[in-house]
Parts: sequence; C-alpha cells; structure tokens
Amino acid sequence: MPTELEGAVQLRVALKRFAPDLSKETQTQMAAALKTVTTVARGYVPNNGQVLSGWTKNLSGEENLAYRPFPKFNSVAAKAGITYSTSPSKPNKNGFVALARILNKNAAAAIYETAGRKNAQGQPNFKPASVVYRTGDGPGDFTIRYYQEKASGTHKGYNNSLNPKAGKQFIDNLNSTGQLVNARPKGLVGSPGRKLTGRLIFRAWAEDNGRANSAVIKALENASKMFYENTRRTA
Repeated sequence: MPTELEGAVQLRVALKRFAPDLSKETQTQMAAALKTVTTVARGYVPNNGQVLSGWTKNLSGEENLAYRPFPKFNSVAAKAGITYSTSPSKPNKNGFVALARILNKNAAAAIYETAGRKNAQGQPNFKPASVVYRTGDGPGDFTIRYYQEKASGTHKGYNNSLNPKAGKQFIDNLNSTGQLVNARPKGLVGSPGRKLTGRLIFRAWAEDNGRANSAVIKALENASKMFYENTRRTA
C-alpha cells in the first residue's frame, strides 16, 4: 500500500507557507479519495449481534482488574475509530513520513481487522513442559520421577483461555462475518505476506484497486505543477 514520493514533504511545507489556498485545495482532494475507502471499510464492521456475545460484554468485576482486559467490541465505536488523515505524520524509524493515511484507532476494530492472519486456527494452547528428575534413595541408587510444570499467569503468544478451542471459535466467528483480504497490489514480485491482510481497511483498499492511491498522487502532482508555474510567473 505505501507509495514513495520524493520531495512530497517539502512540497507540502512550501504549499502551506506560500500557497495556503492551493494547500487547502490539495488536502480536500486527498481527503475525498481517502474518505471513499474509509466509508467502505466502516461498512464492513459487523453489528454487535454478529460477533460472539462474550466479546461485547464485560465480565463481572472486570473493570477492577489490575491487568489490561481484552478490548470489548462495540460496533458504533469500531466504525468511529476508522478514519483518515491528510496531515503529515511523524517520521518512522526509517525516516519516512506518511502524507495521507487511513487509520484504525479502535482496539477492538484492530483485532477484528487482523485476527487470524498469523494463526488461522487461533493462538496455540499453552502446554506445560514435562520434566524428568532423579532422586537418590541411597548410595548409587536413584528413582526416575516425572512431573509437569504448572501453568501460571499468562503466556504471550498462547491461548490463555480455559477453553482450549476458544481461539478457533473466535476466528471462525470473525471469518463468518468477513474474510481476510490481502491488499497487496497485483503484479508485484514476491510473496504477498500477511502484513497487508485484513477484514476492514485492507479489504476496502484491495477493492478500491488503487484508485484512491492514484487520486492522492495526482492531487500532489497537480499541486506541484501549479505551485512552480506560479512561482516562475512571480519571479
């Protein structure tokens, strides 16, 4: 999904400083393109009644737990959390800045978006290790004993539910409301991977087939052309 444009950041800065009207018009055009995908993505958010009932209800006393509980799903909040931005982001660890992006700000919606793309059957169940040790009953004697470590606390990357099938049931339910779709542009060399796979934004982006991306690039290219033409006239 990301498209690299050289000089785009400098252009946005110059537009805002020297051509504010053109800057606003460019942002409006970019927003119109992103809004289309955002609206479609919101439409893929299921209703509360379509997901497992346990995901929409707080357990008794859960609000008082010391650890962070699993984010509860609310359809209205999930839709509201899907939005877009045409303001430049902060540079990432590689120094890249996003000039336009679609965001998912709701935790439960983010889970719905990506759950199952790494483990299609849900997270594996934690299995305590079997340990063997020897005890001596006398000089030169020993007895082999076996015991299994007790599972305590939570284990990252594993299903910590008392229901060993919880992960699979959760993923199966999500798949019944919306399938995972890979938004990687067609024709690229290499494996599509899973980072661009999802049920909401990625699905909407894939179905958009690059139109929003092209519209954003065109808006920036037109702004660049108009800006530098005006600059030459006034020079």
